[in-house]
Amino acid sequence: MGTIGHDKVAPWEKAEGRRKEERILVSVRVRPLNAKEIGRNDPSDWECRNNTTIVFKNAHSERTMYPTAYTFDKVFGCECDTRHVYDEGAKEVALSVVDGINGEQNIL
Repeated sequence: MGTIGHDKVAPWEKAEGRRKEERILVSVRVRPLNAKEIGRNDPSDWECRNNTTIVFKNAHSERTMYPTAYTFDKVFGCECDTRHVYDEGAKEVALSVVDGINGEQNIL
């Protein structure tokens, strides 16, 4: 039976003679309110504090036990256009996939 550990090297890493560093980066984009939400004068439940932190502002009592601030590798506010999000958050993932490295991007 084989062993699992740091000594195991993938075939493509042996061929290149080096190990590739793998990283998981999490980026979040806060969407703007839609026309229906604007028409109802709904507030946004999320606020971008800086380029790594968002805050949940909903004051429902059942949510008080959850943290209100969340930190990610990169946060994009609703004012960011798609090109900026791609250039700063997805371009590296997309290019690494083309280059043969696994990549995944989940949209929630």
